[in-house]
Amino acid sequence: MSITERLKEVGSIIAGLAIFVGIAAIGIGLLTGAAEFSIWVLEWTFPSFSIALLVSIVLLAPLSLIPSTRGYSAVGFMFASIVFSTILWLWGMAYTYSVWGMLGVIVGLVLLGIGVVPVAMVAALIHGDWSTLGIFVVAGIVSIGFRGLSGRLAEKADERAYVITERRKVAVITNKDQDCLTDP
Repeated sequence: MSITERLKEVGSIIAGLAIFVGIAAIGIGLLTGAAEFSIWVLEWTFPSFSIALLVSIVLLAPLSLIPSTRGYSAVGFMFASIVFSTILWLWGMAYTYSVWGMLGVIVGLVLLGIGVVPVAMVAALIHGDWSTLGIFVVAGIVSIGFRGLSGRLAEKADERAYVITERRKVAVITNKDQDCLTDP
């Protein structure tokens, strides 16, 4: 092997390492930015959570009792669940970052991206921050509960739509039969 080939090989290895370090630096920068963003946006999450919960209780819950509006209520509860899940994830990211730093965030994100919430719960448990742990648990239950409620309401709305469609088919068939009987 000639010196030129050896230099090209070493140069390729160094270029590959430089690209790897660059990509890792971008990833760390994005993680740091996401963690800082979650802390920055924290002041808007509590009002957003409260508004979504209020709309869900005051508007969507009564709509879910009316059979013809259950589909709209299901969509609203699903949207509220997504809002709650997003806010819960931001809270988890911010709390993990503030308590355990970037290492905790990285560990949380390695757990399928949603792991920052369980990592934040473990951090709150270890640090004895019971009120924060309670907030995480309640927000998680609300998020999962609203998603389940949305699915159930969507099922009921689909069942109602199916029954209405079947009744219309029967009515159309019956009307056609009656028309055949009266026409000479």
